Amino acid sequence: MAQDVVGTGQAEAGTQQSSRQTGQARLTALDVCRGLTILVVLFIHVSGHFLPVLHPVKSHTPPTWAWYALAVPNQDGQWAVPCFLMLSAFVNALSLARGGDVERYAKRRVQTALVPYLLWSAVYIAVNVLVKHQHTPGLRQTLTLLQNGTAYFHLYFFVLVLEMYVLLPLFVPLFRKRPPFWAVALGATALQAGVYGLNRYIFLHRFQTTILWDILPVALGLWLFGQSARWPILFRRGVWGAGAVTLAALLVYTPLAVAAMLHQPVNTALYQFGQWGYTAGMSFLILALAGALGRGRLTALLGYLGAESLAIYVMHPLAILALDKLGLNKALGAGLGMVVYYAACLALPLGAAWVWKRGKAAGRA
Repeated sequence: MAQDVVGTGQAEAGTQQSSRQTGQARLTALDVCRGLTILVVLFIHVSGHFLPVLHPVKSHTPPTWAWYALAVPNQDGQWAVPCFLMLSAFVNALSLARGGDVERYAKRRVQTALVPYLLWSAVYIAVNVLVKHQHTPGLRQTLTLLQNGTAYFHLYFFVLVLEMYVLLPLFVPLFRKRPPFWAVALGATALQAGVYGLNRYIFLHRFQTTILWDILPVALGLWLFGQSARWPILFRRGVWGAGAVTLAALLVYTPLAVAAMLHQPVNTALYQFGQWGYTAGMSFLILALAGALGRGRLTALLGYLGAESLAIYVMHPLAILALDKLGLNKALGAGLGMVVYYAACLALPLGAAWVWKRGKAAGRA
C-alpha cells in the first residue's frame, strides 16, 4: 500500500510536471507565432505603401516585373490577420474555460481590448486632424469611425476581436466537448458559405467588415483549444494535409488577388473561398512551425516580438506617417525605402514599449 501511494504520488507529480511543460511549450509557441505574424503584418503594410511607387494602378499601364515581385508576396501574406484571430480565439477560449466566470472575462476584455481601442482611436483621429489636416469629425462621424474601426486603416482588427469576444462564451461549451475536425471544418465552411451568400445577394456587403467574414480562423482556434493537450500529435499528423489544402487554395487565390489589385474583374466566390482556405491553412502551418522551433536565439527573438506584437501593431503606422512627412518615401525609392520603413516600424514601437516599461518599473520602485 505504501508503495502504491508513493507510486501514485510520483505518477501524479510526473503528470503535473508534464502538463506544466506542455503548457509552457504551448505559450512559447503562441508567442513565437505572434512574432512571425507581426513581421508579416509589417511587410504587408510597408510593401503596400510602396507598391504605388513601382506602378500606380490608375496609370492604366502594364505593371513591371518589380511590381509583381512585390504584389504577390504582399497578397500571399494576407494570412497574418486571420492567424492573429485564430490565436486570440484559442487564448480567450482557454481563459473562459479555466475561469468559468463570464463577468470576470468581460471585465478583462474591456481592459485589454476595448479601452486600448478607444484610446488609440482617439490618438489616430487627432493624428488625422493635426498631421494630415483632415476635418474634425463630429459626434455621429466619430461613432461611425469607432463602430467600423476606421479611425485609421489598421484599427478594424480591434472591432473584429471585440465582436469575437462577445460570441466566444456561446461556443466554448461546444468546443470543450472536443468535436472532430471534420465536423468543425464542414460546419464552419457551411456557415461561412451562408454568410457569403447573404453578403453577396441579400444584405449587400454588410458582413465583410465583421467577424462573420472570418469564421474559419476563429473556428480553427476554438478547435485547437479543445485539442490543446494533443498539439504535438496534431501538428505532426496534420501538417501534410494542411499543406496540401493550403497550396491548392493558394494556387486559386494568388492570381485572383493580384488581378483584383489591378482592378480587373474576378470571380468573387473563387477569390473569397480561395483566400479563406489559404489563410486558415497557413495559420495552422505557421503555428505548427512555431511549435517545432527549438530553443535558441531565433526563438527568443520571435517570442519577444510576439510579446510586444500589440504595441508594434498599434504604433507602426506612426512611423510610416513620420517618414512620409520627411519625404523619404519619394527620396529613397522602393528598395531602400522598404528597408528603412520596415526598420522604423519595428524600432519606434519597441522603443516606446521599452520606455513605458522602464517608467512603470521606476514608478513601482
